[in-house]
Amino acid sequence: MLDGKPAPQNIQDAFLNTVRREKTTVIIFLLNGAKLTGRIRSFDKFSVLLESGAHEQLIFKHAISTISQTRRNSGDLRSQAHSETAFEPAGNPNSPES
Repeated sequence: MLDGKPAPQNIQDAFLNTVRREKTTVIIFLLNGAKLTGRIRSFDKFSVLLESGAHEQLIFKHAISTISQTRRNSGDLRSQAHSETAFEPAGNPNSPES
């Protein structure tokens, strides 16, 4: 705290605190390619507590690649399903879809 002003918050904490406070659904992509969806219940310097339905998962930040905020704005022309699949990790090259 300088001159009575609170210390500036880093961008990571600001983002996580906003989606936690607003109970926004997020998609967390892990380094191993896993995709987790839910709401951030809490976080600290090393981990994120993700709530999904009746389950809670403690995720270590060093395992996270990306956190994506889902948006449900009426002005957004993309469907939620489309916006989620736009960030899908590359699939198995041997699968029939490839």
